[in-house]
Amino acid sequence: PEAPGIKAPALVISGTHDLAATPAQGRELAAAIPGARYVELDASHISNIEVSDMFTKTVLDFLKGQR
Repeated sequence: PEAPGIKAPALVISGTHDLAATPAQGRELAAAIPGARYVELDASHISNIEVSDMFTKTVLDFLKGQR
């Protein structure tokens, strides 16, 4: 219920194959945060290790304000 009150820029990253925190849950969270960006990576639960290059690029692009 607190998600709609988030005012900071938000990036929600989900792993396509994540069974613990599913992409559907990630999309739901991103939809609840005004202006949030949602990205789904071809990974399971630890995308920062499984696809580290893409994860890092995604985060850096977000921080730089790029889409």
